[in-house]
Amino acid sequence: MLASYSQFGSLLNNIRRYFSDYGGWKNTVYSPFVSMSIIITFLNYSGWMNSIWVEQSFDLIPSLLGFSLGTYAILFSIISGRLKRALKLVKNIHGVSYLDEVNATFFHFIFVQVFCLVWAFLYSGTWYYDILMSISNLKITSGFDGRVMFCYFLTKSIFSFIGNFLLIYSFLLVLAAALIIYRIAGITDPKDG
Repeated sequence: MLASYSQFGSLLNNIRRYFSDYGGWKNTVYSPFVSMSIIITFLNYSGWMNSIWVEQSFDLIPSLLGFSLGTYAILFSIISGRLKRALKLVKNIHGVSYLDEVNATFFHFIFVQVFCLVWAFLYSGTWYYDILMSISNLKITSGFDGRVMFCYFLTKSIFSFIGNFLLIYSFLLVLAAALIIYRIAGITDPKDG
């Protein structure tokens, strides 16, 4: 039992480190890819109003996840020791080395894609509807059924919006991955400068 607590602690420390290297909430929320994803999600209202994103997530995210993992693995297998040292020496404006930033960025792609898939699994289940119907069957006060159904449809719409956002964000992060690789190609060893 004690080992499982240390594993959870280690997991949380690694996630905290990744999120810090990625730039935290500020860089995540103010990312142009988040903004574009929100705009596209609003424009694609039929995708989340009709929950089309659930099937699309099940169909597309596994392939996208394979692409992200493959790109991540290939990138770090072909980077030379010299380039890794150069990436470790060059720091961004927050004092994080480019190597740690690139690692955190690729992990972010994978994390968002897995989170999108988990969200789709949870959304497509009936647990929330079942809980609300159990509460509704108690019939505590008159008019309670209408409030429960309103609550159900409101939260269903919000959860669906988030799921559609995660799907779109997952795809836009492919462009972010390409930009990271482009940026790496332009980095030179500080000793050469």
